Amino acid sequence: MLIHISSGNGVDEVCRAIWYFKAWLDKGYDFEIIEEQKANCKNGIKSLLIESSDKKLQALEGTILWKAQSPFRAKHKRKNWYFSLRCYNSNNIHKLDPKKVVYQSMKSPKKGGQHVNTRCSGVRAIYKPLGLEAISYDERSQHQNKKIALFRLMEKVEKFHIEKMSKEEKQRWNDGKSFERGNAILVFEGEL
Repeated sequence: MLIHISSGNGVDEVCRAIWYFKAWLDKGYDFEIIEEQKANCKNGIKSLLIESSDKKLQALEGTILWKAQSPFRAKHKRKNWYFSLRCYNSNNIHKLDPKKVVYQSMKSPKKGGQHVNTRCSGVRAIYKPLGLEAISYDERSQHQNKKIALFRLMEKVEKFHIEKMSKEEKQRWNDGKSFERGNAILVFEGEL
């Protein structure tokens, strides 16, 4: 699963709290860092994307509070620094299973001479799990067109996944920008 830890608007105190939180996670959880966006302050992280198979991390999902005096603004009254932790499913990548591809033969829709529409050499490859299809009638051989149609179908599946990942990344960004301050599920106290 993917875990996104975000500072929201990126205030230095919150970014420092995420840096300490990452150190706390290192002690008790197994994860791999996918993306880390550094903050302007020293020892600060604006956003952290990690991947883990540790199911215990799901219990941390929500708003996290770090209570501490600001090390960046000496007489600042605020002592509550909130950040969010969200879990996302990372096994959404669908591998194309060639056994689930259905092939249909068809006549070429091209205009042409006396030999164009005499054989069903065109091939339509349909992949029902994702609702995608690809067509090839480029070659005179049905066998060659089958290979071309399968290749085009694989390209469409890859494009489908890229678009899906882009949407998921946009959703993570939106979730990171807007989270509930207050009602924390985990509270830390200490210096920043």
